[in-house]
Amino acid sequence: MKVYTSADWIAPDEKIAIFKITNYRSEPEHTHTFIELVYIWSGAGCQYVNGELFEVQRGDVLFLHVGESHRFDVNSSMEYTNILFEPDFLTDQSSIKGAAKNFFSLQLFQEFRDLQKPIPQVRFRGRAMLELEELLQTMNEEYNAKKSGYRAMLRGYATLALCMIFRTMQKQSQSSELRGIYDMLPPLLTYIEEHYAGRITLQDLAKQSYYSPYYISKAFKDCFGFTFTEYVQQIRMREAKRKVLETEDSIESISRSVGYADKTQFFRLFKQSFGMTPQQLRRMR
Repeated sequence: MKVYTSADWIAPDEKIAIFKITNYRSEPEHTHTFIELVYIWSGAGCQYVNGELFEVQRGDVLFLHVGESHRFDVNSSMEYTNILFEPDFLTDQSSIKGAAKNFFSLQLFQEFRDLQKPIPQVRFRGRAMLELEELLQTMNEEYNAKKSGYRAMLRGYATLALCMIFRTMQKQSQSSELRGIYDMLPPLLTYIEEHYAGRITLQDLAKQSYYSPYYISKAFKDCFGFTFTEYVQQIRMREAKRKVLETEDSIESISRSVGYADKTQFFRLFKQSFGMTPQQLRRMR
């Protein structure tokens, strides 16, 4: 079995490495001398951890401790974020031995010591999933930009991400039954993100999932606290902001490219979302 060491992937002066991998197919069984977090953005497959099977899809986190063996069997092209870090990344050298044996021996995570051992698979659904995705995207950008203080920023972000994961572990360990409504939503969110620029309706999602438009509408409100329409708007505004900041496209073409033929509506929603017009944001680049 292949054994990966920190030297294979992690820079000695960083103690953490973050990768976003697309079009991934499979991974043979291996183990490693560092801690690994895997977040599934899209696709589906099976993860084997110490010989135990876990089916994974969008919203799932895999927490892989030092020395654990695992491999991926992917059903379709998979996209995921991979966070690798050494046991002492979040603490001082004196705690490294305890951290390598039991992550919850660290003073930082004493509140989660009732977990005893991390659960390999943690499922994020609803609003919690979107919050984790935003945090992971921020971590990836911080790691790649490497601006002054990025190590401290990553240490703080990683602590926050782990606390979110451990809280969800606690809930998951108390009740292993996840409502079908939560497992229904991740593929629908991916469908929205792939088709947001066109006319997309609840009827379209119903065809994708075989649930009724009413049921899907209620699921959005119950799980996220906002409506289907509001989610589509969030996706469109996020992409519009990116294009305003990263391209020289005209505001009108950006408006059309994210699904708004009505320029007035686009300007109103943009200012409502970001507190300024697209032109004002562009001047701040």
